[in-house]
Amino acid sequence: MAEKKLESNEQIVATQSYNGEVLEDIAPYDEKKLVRRIDLFMLPLLASLPFFNYLDKSSLSFASIMGIIQDLSLTTNQYSWANSIFYFGYLAFTWVASWLFVRLPIGKYVASTLIAWAVLLSLIAACSNFTGLMIVRFFLGAAEASIIPGCSLLTGMWYKREEHPLRHGAWFFGTSLGVMCGGLLAYAIAHISGGIGPWKWLFIIFGLATLVWAIFLLWALPDTPKNARFLSPEQRVQAISRVRENRQGLKNNQFKWYQVRECLLDLNVWLPALISCTLSITNGALNAFVPTILVSFGFDRLQAYLFNIAIGGIHGLFILVASYTCTRWANTRCYVLFAVTSVSLMGSLIVRLCSTTGVRLFGFFCYFAYVPGLSISLSLIASNTAGFTKRSVGTSLYTIMYCAGNIAGPFLFQAKDAPEYLGGYNGIIGCFVATLVFIVMIPVIVIRRNRRRDQVQGRPANAPASHEGDQPLPELNDKTDGENLDFRYVY
Repeated sequence: MAEKKLESNEQIVATQSYNGEVLEDIAPYDEKKLVRRIDLFMLPLLASLPFFNYLDKSSLSFASIMGIIQDLSLTTNQYSWANSIFYFGYLAFTWVASWLFVRLPIGKYVASTLIAWAVLLSLIAACSNFTGLMIVRFFLGAAEASIIPGCSLLTGMWYKREEHPLRHGAWFFGTSLGVMCGGLLAYAIAHISGGIGPWKWLFIIFGLATLVWAIFLLWALPDTPKNARFLSPEQRVQAISRVRENRQGLKNNQFKWYQVRECLLDLNVWLPALISCTLSITNGALNAFVPTILVSFGFDRLQAYLFNIAIGGIHGLFILVASYTCTRWANTRCYVLFAVTSVSLMGSLIVRLCSTTGVRLFGFFCYFAYVPGLSISLSLIASNTAGFTKRSVGTSLYTIMYCAGNIAGPFLFQAKDAPEYLGGYNGIIGCFVATLVFIVMIPVIVIRRNRRRDQVQGRPANAPASHEGDQPLPELNDKTDGENLDFRYVY
């Protein structure tokens, strides 16, 4: 009898339902156990996507000092276009991807695009001129357009909003592993002699490794909590139940145009997207020219590969610290974003103004503090948009801005500015300053919106909304944050 009473106190059963399933409030111990299981299976799968994403995307940068520029007779301007055309393909397919996210099973769709991407990457080894390289790079970008938005949408399905920064950071950490492993693998591949050139081996090896993993993901990556193989039927219902408080809805297969309009008029979407753009300009420049910049500091090409391991470690350190801080303390995302961008601004000023190699190298490493800013800004869109179509379009808008920045970035470094590239550093400094302005605007807007809703409703933020006992939960309805006055924004 005592055990029964204890059980009823720990686990209160809610009579509401979702798609015919009775949803229950979960006891804290059971929820922690469930979250650990979700983390154990989902985070490695999600992290593998940006891992291969960055490994493959940086392959052209590695190949640039392995002989691809000489073998394909590329000028500096053509090499910059070969980097940028990737993002034109990315950009062209982004809106298609946002529609397909709504219409198709997300897990299978993302894994399928990874398969196409792996095949295209291997085909670069067959390119013999600038035109062929441009064609393959364009379609490679189109294939990649679904990866990061797909990861963000899946995170929103599985985790509470306060869990988003750490989980976004955890799978975004895959980029850091990609940088470290990419540098190490490129260093090893550069020593291959005989037969085809080492840059061709690079694309073949990276492409085949990606293909093998993509086929596994086609089976392993779930579309929603409802069809997750690693959860029991009871745990699947609990996984849906625990994200009710997000008030964001779950997967909905109907594309709703009014949600598109609301998204495109929402500053809460545009500001993180603009942050993505300004940070991506620096990202595009650095991704394309990291080996070249390091060589300009006086290091040889093999040392430049090994420095990528250190850069990856710095990526990872900033991502983990920033993500943990944002999760540990509520409403600190913009403050952390401001801090890491300020460190990057300091680093860019050091490189621009100093001439000592050691000091410039320190400043160069400080550049990469901005990396968690990309995941934090994406998590702001994931946490502050409700309605599946709106969230899909919001992540696609983020991706468009990301592409625009990465298209422009490689052109900051012009051959006429070599070897100091002062014009490129000036552009990077300007981007970091613009980013700081956008960051400051977000909490001003969010706090004002939340206060207005509190005044209209006359009750605290995120207080439970009233609803009838056997009706579907309003938290799981496909309503936007603009429609749902119970929704409160984070910053």
